[in-house]
Amino acid sequence: TIRKTSLGLVETVLIGPAKYNELYEKFGNLNKLLGWGHARVIENLLAKKPACPRSLSDQFADARVISASLLKHGRKIAIEQRPRAESDIAVAAASIVAREAFINWLERKSKELGIRLERGVSPSVKDTARKLVEMNGSDALRELAKVHFRTAHEIAPNDYPAPPPRENWQSRS
Repeated sequence: TIRKTSLGLVETVLIGPAKYNELYEKFGNLNKLLGWGHARVIENLLAKKPACPRSLSDQFADARVISASLLKHGRKIAIEQRPRAESDIAVAAASIVAREAFINWLERKSKELGIRLERGVSPSVKDTARKLVEMNGSDALRELAKVHFRTAHEIAPNDYPAPPPRENWQSRS
């Protein structure tokens, strides 16, 4: 497994929806939030292996976005970002570990609530969100969903504004 072959150098910063919403409101920008998360992982890994000379991640924004969030140790290493960095085994492994953390969170939260939480924005996801809002009020979405997404507005339009339309947006294909 990834954890066994990585010599203990695996670090995950799980940002659940409640914390995500708090950070998104603080940063006001998804790339800054992602940069903060990447920087936390880099700093945590550097605490385990201080002599690491560089970091590699998928390119989601200008490299300065991560650099700006780094603390003392992280500012000493080379930060490399590149498109499709998952072609590097370390980045691919990190992506798998992060996905595992997300899926495990969904499963734990589903058991806790006694309702199946699904990924994405399918009709069943919206039905579940409506049920949760009916049972617990619209604040329940803050604990379980990214409330700046259109789905939150569709489910509770009086509590969550519609996101602005995306202009000049292109797929990374």
